[in-house]
Amino acid sequence: MNNSYLGLVEQTFNFPQPGIEVKNGNLIFNGIDIKKLIEKHGTPLKVTYLPKIGMNIDRAKQYFANAMKRHKYEGKYYYCYCTKSSHFSFVVEEAPSSKICHTANNA
Repeated sequence: MNNSYLGLVEQTFNFPQPGIEVKNGNLIFNGIDIKKLIEKHGTPLKVTYLPKIGMNIDRAKQYFANAMKRHKYEGKYYYCYCTKSSHFSFVVEEAPSSKICHTANNA
């Protein structure tokens, strides 16, 4: 069993995922060397990457829009972001900027 952090990531996620890669033995997240962040700020370390929030919201809306079209579903789909999932205002403010109140057929 691989007891490294990379081993945990490989067991937990379909790895590599977009934005996550290994360069020179270091985990890189969207161009950011995680090891350097840990050396500077210590652990535990939680990284919130705001562009990824908007990208994931847009991707979810598109999944539903495609499924609704494929199955000729004429109802409406409303994407909601759980604001209690983060207590950081900069994270909570990112979701509305993705126009989360629009229905999937407006995605």
